[in-house]
Amino acid sequence: MSDYRVKITIRNERILSLIEAQGFTSVKKFCEAHNIEYQRTTELISGKYKPVNDNGQLSYICEQVLTALRVELEDCFTERQLKGFNKRSFEIKVKENELRQIVNPTKNQEQKLIEQQAKNKIRYAIEMGLNPREAAMLKMKFGFDDGHEHTLEEIAKIFSVSRERVRQIITKAQRKMQHPHVMRQILQTGADEVFNIKNLPSHLKRIKKEDEEKLNGYMDPDDFLDLCHLKNTNKLN
Repeated sequence: MSDYRVKITIRNERILSLIEAQGFTSVKKFCEAHNIEYQRTTELISGKYKPVNDNGQLSYICEQVLTALRVELEDCFTERQLKGFNKRSFEIKVKENELRQIVNPTKNQEQKLIEQQAKNKIRYAIEMGLNPREAAMLKMKFGFDDGHEHTLEEIAKIFSVSRERVRQIITKAQRKMQHPHVMRQILQTGADEVFNIKNLPSHLKRIKKEDEEKLNGYMDPDDFLDLCHLKNTNKLN
């Protein structure tokens, strides 16, 4: 009988080893040193973002990473890794002695950084899509900031309103968060994979699939930056 259930997240060991060989303790520090976008680099390492598109063109992020590492494409990717991965996390059951062989403090710290960035991007999406009171109540209801899920009564006392009024505001906020624009921003953080969220509703699966298909194709870096700027400044009415 096994002792633990462990979640395994796919990451490119070749790239991580090369980054560590340059003296960097995390992917984040490597990206900062070479002025490379961190979120897209983690997606490249996890296999979510393909290094080349279907036409064989090298992606902009992959080109930046290879240049910074001073290596060629074949030095960092196997033939299977070049195709990317639709599923990038798995659960396995292991015994205690097997777990000791798996655990690596450095990699655990890197996972925490990935989770924190996903949380920051979700927080940004919430604050962009809702007014300040709606955002504050929604985050308190689901314990987003401090991990403590507040009851409606607790929130009502903090904002000096009735329990029913809090319920109405949170219900309205949740409806706003279902807008495709907001959901697309949240899904693009990779939160469903980072936090192992399973069984996404069909409309969210469709949005995610559409975005992944777009990312698999090559986009000119200037066009990509323009798109990011548009998404970050476009607010819901």
